[in-house]
Amino acid sequence: MDLSIKRLLNRYNVKVEYTNEVEFTARLFNTPKGMVIIMHSGMSDEMENQVVLHEIGHIKNDGCQSYQDWRSRIVMEKDANEYMLGKVVGDYINSCDPSELNSIDFLERHNLSQSLDYTVRNLIRKNCPNTDDVKS
Repeated sequence: MDLSIKRLLNRYNVKVEYTNEVEFTARLFNTPKGMVIIMHSGMSDEMENQVVLHEIGHIKNDGCQSYQDWRSRIVMEKDANEYMLGKVVGDYINSCDPSELNSIDFLERHNLSQSLDYTVRNLIRKNCPNTDDVKS
């Protein structure tokens, strides 16, 4: 796990626990001892970073609230994904020549769903204003 992500975990006082006894990738729980991310063991470092950033996005955006209905779940998941993408897209922009920025390339490199293309293109445009048309 990246040092910057470990610092975020410390800032929000979140612990990470690993197990093979869950069927989900990761979930955030608010326990009497504080917030805990339960993660499935064995993920790559890159995937682990993305998952932790997503869960921290829940803390920043909705304070670890439970879903009330399917609409609130959609919004909360979208916001958490945007937080994670905002962190990861910045690293991608710094690693590429501006003329080579490509949202689909980014999603494929990070093994993310192409349904996030619109958000990634907007983040690239926002963080790299000299890029007129982001390839997809």
